[in-house]
Amino acid sequence: MPYIPHDGLETAAMLAAVGVDSLDQLFDEIPPNLQVQDMALPEGLSEMALRRELEGRALSNAPLRCFAGGGAYAHHIPAIVWEIAGRGEFYSAYTPYQPEASQGTLQVVYEYQSFITRLTGLEVSNASLYDGASGLAEACLMALRIQGGQGDDKSILVPENLLPGWRRVLDSILGLQQIRLVTVPYDRVAGTLVLPAEAGDAAALIIPQSNALGLLESVDVLTDWAHGHGLLAIAVVNPLALALLKAPGDWGTQGADMAVGEGQPLGIPLTGGGPYFGFLACRKAHVR
Repeated sequence: MPYIPHDGLETAAMLAAVGVDSLDQLFDEIPPNLQVQDMALPEGLSEMALRRELEGRALSNAPLRCFAGGGAYAHHIPAIVWEIAGRGEFYSAYTPYQPEASQGTLQVVYEYQSFITRLTGLEVSNASLYDGASGLAEACLMALRIQGGQGDDKSILVPENLLPGWRRVLDSILGLQQIRLVTVPYDRVAGTLVLPAEAGDAAALIIPQSNALGLLESVDVLTDWAHGHGLLAIAVVNPLALALLKAPGDWGTQGADMAVGEGQPLGIPLTGGGPYFGFLACRKAHVR
C-alpha cells in the first residue's frame, strides 16, 4: 500500500478529535530548549545529500555516557548480531501459517531455547516472555502452582536487594492476586542476603545473581537453604554474566529449579529502557 499523506482537512479533523489546535501542541511536553525550531534545510536535496547533511549536523551533539543501569545496560553489540538478525530466513520469519516462511521461526526458537538451556544449566526453556521483570512474576506463579498453593496460603520470599523496578512489577502483578511477598533483608555492610531463621509458608526463594548492588550472592548456600526448607529456588540472572558465573542448574546440591532474566544484554539496544524480552528456564520435572 503506498504512503498517502493526509490533506489539510483530514489533519484538522484528527487534531479536533484529540482536542488540540496544531501539530506542534502534540509535542508541547518537550522543553523549548530541546526543540529544533528551524531545520533550514536546502531545497531539493537528494536522499544521499540529505543524509550527509543530517550526519554532519549530528556531529554537533555531545556524546554522553549512560550509567542508569537498573536492568538496562549500554553493552557493545558486535556487528555479527545485526548481520545474523538481518538474514532473510530469520528477519522475515513472521507468518507461522505459511510453511515456507515458518521454518525461520522454528529455527530461531530452537536455537534460542538451546542456548538458554546451555547458559542456565536447566533442561527446558520457553520462548519467551515480555520482559525480565514480568518473567519473574510468571516464575513465582509457576512456583505456587508446583507447590500446590494459592496466594492465601503460600508466599514468595523476595530479596530486598532485587532490582527496585522488578520488585514494583512483582507488587503489581502478584499483589493484585493477593499473593504475599515477604522481604528477605540484606546485610548493610556486606550487601548480600541474610537468610531468615524459618521459611514460614513460602513456596519459593528468589535468588539474584548478581544483586541490585552488583554483588555476588552465596548462591550455593541460598539454594540449599531453600531446598532444605521445602522451597523452590528461583534464580534471577544476567545471561551475559553466565558466560563466566556458575550456571543456576549447578547451584548447591540440586541446582536451582528455575532461572529467569532480562535478555537485553544479548544484543538489544537500550531503546529508551525497553521493553526487551524475558527468558525462563526450568527443570523438566516441572513441565506440565
